[in-house]
Amino acid sequence: MGDKGLDFRHKEVVNINDGKRLGFVQDVCADLETGTITHIIVPRKQ
Repeated sequence: MGDKGLDFRHKEVVNINDGKRLGFVQDVCADLETGTITHIIVPRKQ
């Protein structure tokens, strides 16, 4: 159990309201004091 977190870069983000695929996670931001994820960054489709 040396893994401290999930590998989000292999996760696809899907809008739960309309089912649209938004893309794969590029980065995450976390609050280091609470240990919670505050932002999930997905590249913009052009």
